[in-house]
Amino acid sequence: MKKLLIILFILTPSVIWAQSGKKDGSFNAAGIDQLYIMIDAGMKINVTGTDTDQISYTYEFDGNDQAYEHYFQNFNPEYETYDGRASLQIDFPEIKRKNVSFRTKKHLLTLSVPKAIELQLQTRYSTVNIQSIERATEVTNRSGSVAIRDIGQGIKVSNEYGNVVAENINGDVDISSRSARIDVKGVKGSLTVKSHYTKLNLTKITGELDLENKSGTVNAYDLDSRITSRGDYTNYELTDIRGDIDIDTKSGSVIIDKAENVNITGDYTNVTASNLKGERGISINTKSSKVQIENVFGDVGISGEYINIELENISRHVDVRNRSGKVTTNTVQGAVSIVGEYNKIDVKNYQGDYVYILNRSGNIQIEAMEKLNSLEVWTSYGDVDVNMKKPFEGDVRFDVEYGKLDQPFKLNNTVLNNSRNAAKVQGKVGNGTGRILIEVRNGDITITQ
Repeated sequence: MKKLLIILFILTPSVIWAQSGKKDGSFNAAGIDQLYIMIDAGMKINVTGTDTDQISYTYEFDGNDQAYEHYFQNFNPEYETYDGRASLQIDFPEIKRKNVSFRTKKHLLTLSVPKAIELQLQTRYSTVNIQSIERATEVTNRSGSVAIRDIGQGIKVSNEYGNVVAENINGDVDISSRSARIDVKGVKGSLTVKSHYTKLNLTKITGELDLENKSGTVNAYDLDSRITSRGDYTNYELTDIRGDIDIDTKSGSVIIDKAENVNITGDYTNVTASNLKGERGISINTKSSKVQIENVFGDVGISGEYINIELENISRHVDVRNRSGKVTTNTVQGAVSIVGEYNKIDVKNYQGDYVYILNRSGNIQIEAMEKLNSLEVWTSYGDVDVNMKKPFEGDVRFDVEYGKLDQPFKLNNTVLNNSRNAAKVQGKVGNGTGRILIEVRNGDITITQ
């Protein structure tokens, strides 16, 4: 019998602590142009715009005695109007007692408001859902989630430590957050995001994007937009961007597939980019990174140090400034200019007619598929191998010191200057106007044709 009494004592509180209730009401909103709602408590808030001239509410609560007394019994909305503006305010008394334990199973406020109004909602620690408002909408929430859908004009959201969803917005979107996940879809306007430690998922936006994120990820696809983004320690994955991209980051990664022109500044940031259609192409300034670029209609410009670079199928010019690393190009159609100090350089399947390379140390290989018009190579420590698939015509000059020269040309007006450790050869091949100048110290020159 004692055991039975103990069991009943344990179970009884779980039965009697819950109390529930429901309150309904409405206010006249005829002629109202702007509505301000302030709710000073954490709860679930659903707001829907409808064809009505009233503000109707349903408040549903289920919780323990202390929570019921504090919230449900004190729920008393205050409604005021003035000159086309209305305010709906819900306050609860200040908690003065110690050792208060509020337990809630259900804390829900459902509001139906006129859809043809400007709406502003301020709350904290709440889950907010707003839909079907035809005018500008603004939400301020200290912590909790915010979802806004089907808005006829722009929106502004400020929400710390909570997720934000914005869908089908016919206007500009402005979001500020600290740590969250932000999902934006279907915006006919611009998007501005200022956030820290956030994951952004963005799609179907027609206006410009201005993003600021201290650390996190940015996933964007199917945009008719220009993207400007700032923030270190951020990873980017951008796909099908029908606009330019400008990124300033550090210690992150950037992956781009299908865009117009691209500009990236970011040390310790690996970059992979493909299918860029803009005439200006891509410009990258980085350090200690890996860069892979392919299928670019415009120019490619890369500057920095300690970069490993792979370029493929570039329609226009390539300009590389890299202090140390590896540079490999495949199927470049425009001019190639590579300047550095300690680079291994391999120019494969070159389709253009102009190559300029200035390097201090590292082997250099060039495979020229078309007739060269200008080839200049300067290096101090490394071999130079040039394979020309079509005959060259024009002036040539080879200068090699502490190395060997192997070249196939029969030169007219040849000038030879041989010494114990050096050889200089100068002359002309055929009647063309091309120019080859190669100067090597401590390495071999090999030309095949």
